[in-house]
Amino acid sequence: MVSAEQREKVGQLFAVGFHGREINKEITTLIRDYGVGAIVLFKRNVLDATQLQALCLGLQKIAKEAGHSQPLFIGIDQENGLVTRISPPVASQQPGPMTLGATGSLDSAYEVAKATAEMLRYFGINMNYAPVGDINSEPLNPVIGVRSPSDQAETVSKFAAACTKGLREHKVVPCIKHFPGHGDTAVDSHYGLPVIDKSRADMEKLELIPFRDAVADNIEMIMTAHISLPQLSKNGLPATLSPDTIGILRNEWKYDGVIMTDCLEMDGVRATYGTVEGSLMAFQAGVDNVMICHTFDVQSAAVDHICDAINTGKLSQERVDESLERLRKLKEKYTNWDVALHAEPPATLAAINERGEKLAHQVYADATTLVRAQEGLLPLKSTTKIAFVSPGPDVPIGGAVDSGTLPTRVPWIADTFGDRIRNKAPQFSDVRFINSTLTDEQWTQVEEADVVILATRNARESKYQKELGLEVARRRGTSPLISIATCAPYDFLDDTQIGTYIAVYEPTVEAFSAAIDILFGDAQPRGKLPVAH
Repeated sequence: MVSAEQREKVGQLFAVGFHGREINKEITTLIRDYGVGAIVLFKRNVLDATQLQALCLGLQKIAKEAGHSQPLFIGIDQENGLVTRISPPVASQQPGPMTLGATGSLDSAYEVAKATAEMLRYFGINMNYAPVGDINSEPLNPVIGVRSPSDQAETVSKFAAACTKGLREHKVVPCIKHFPGHGDTAVDSHYGLPVIDKSRADMEKLELIPFRDAVADNIEMIMTAHISLPQLSKNGLPATLSPDTIGILRNEWKYDGVIMTDCLEMDGVRATYGTVEGSLMAFQAGVDNVMICHTFDVQSAAVDHICDAINTGKLSQERVDESLERLRKLKEKYTNWDVALHAEPPATLAAINERGEKLAHQVYADATTLVRAQEGLLPLKSTTKIAFVSPGPDVPIGGAVDSGTLPTRVPWIADTFGDRIRNKAPQFSDVRFINSTLTDEQWTQVEEADVVILATRNARESKYQKELGLEVARRRGTSPLISIATCAPYDFLDDTQIGTYIAVYEPTVEAFSAAIDILFGDAQPRGKLPVAH
């Protein structure tokens, strides 16, 4: 029989998410009756600034009234760039990791993290699942890509350290992810179990470097990846559930911070061992904090399953106490009830956002990379007749990641991108394409334009975008064609028949606008490719 006291203790080891923008009975029950110690927020939980601040405050009040000895950890994936859970107009858009990598500036990375932390703190969020310590060593990686600053281990390591330092500045817990490195995979662990068949020696030369450096820097938290490493783990278990892999942190590197899992409702675990059993396996492997983001029945069952495991001796009380102590110490360092129950006035947020916007504008300008340019083409004139060719939003969209946001690889380009060009050159036609070629009428627009601006998103792994881009180049011949890669920089990196090529590293309007400024001579290109070319 599970006692209420035991359940409330075990609940501290869990980080849970919930649906909706209001506090509902499920999340109240999890905090009050299951003693859950950490909450994970997603875009689905954010409506506006007033709502978000009230939500975080309300969650803390429930914990206080329920007798929690310490406030909740409230965490979010605010990596910036491609993965931005709190976006404009609620908060200023900040540049993501590869954008920062392209500036080459660790100071910028530090300032952006600091601004991000200040914004999160305003809302009552005290943990950020960042920095990303994965190295984008596989250009076709479907899950990391521009979420990593570079394909070089040392660069990733330095940028992760700068981000960590910035988050700490405003008392937001940093959490480096996804140990032992998700960069060299072509499978998305949301939908399957990636296998990285590398030796430990090979991983020491690449993947493990940013994590080893973060441990040396006493990083507060490390998030594990649902990837199988047959040469590191005897039974091919995902890293999250593998005593061998967690043992690298605990036993070899003597890491005594908090180890948390990525969401156990991702198919990398759910489809192999199941989320509830996976929770037990994770704790047995040496993890301190288990994340379950979506389903109340699974979350409550997992807490009960751990209580049963302690009672039957499958999990020792000592093992649980170690994790409770690590979490307690981290909370003591980063939060207290006075802070958790305090709400700043809206004027504070306005000032934070104003500073954030100014900083971001500067960094986007520093990052935009003119890879090559046709001689004499730039700057464009306002009288230039432009056809803007881009993937349209009526693309069929595959299964979305459970967080309630679209998968990161959606290829369409937002309408607002075209507006940025139209503002500079009124003679503008918007040419949208989907999984097929263009209509005759669209081809005419392409052929009659003075300049074609082609925007793509991850065209290297999206065949129809790649083929259309090369077809446009063929039909244009020597007529000017400018290609803007709005996410991964690889799209037409080596296709020199496209004479002018710009990389902006993330599909945000802010990043795209910086490219348009360069095309029309309002800014100079300063960014450098942070990946091999």
